[in-house]
Amino acid sequence: MRELKGRWGRWRTENLRHRFSRRGWGGAALLAAVPWITVALLAGLTTLVGDRILVRPGVVFDLPRAPFREGLRYGLTAVMLPVARSNGMETLVFFDDERFVLAAPPQLEQLVERVRGRVALEPRREILLLADRRVPLGDVMTVVNLARDAGVNRVNVATKPE
Repeated sequence: MRELKGRWGRWRTENLRHRFSRRGWGGAALLAAVPWITVALLAGLTTLVGDRILVRPGVVFDLPRAPFREGLRYGLTAVMLPVARSNGMETLVFFDDERFVLAAPPQLEQLVERVRGRVALEPRREILLLADRRVPLGDVMTVVNLARDAGVNRVNVATKPE
């Protein structure tokens, strides 16, 4: 075998093979640690990117770039207005010449039945929802979900033009 000469004396290639072989403790320790390193990296990446992966409930709106000119034909219309009461603000929904209080569950059921009955008579399953700017977004989404439960396929939410 060829001898290696250097500052530290004579080293033979057999000694180098013996020191850095698979039987040594360094390689075995590294191979034993690889799964734990992988688990740690995956846990770290999951915590960093995890909230970006989660889907949050809601409705996605793709807003047009041009001035808004789209709308629905005349048909079913619901009007939402906020009213100040002694215990706070309350949202009223007017549909088919009747008033429904959004905070009262029995009236919400009546509203769903009324919309369901009117949608069955209409050729298109559309409704125009006119909401005052002071109406909370949560109340608007409640009425949109009620309309969806009643069988409405398309809801146009609008405010009073200025």
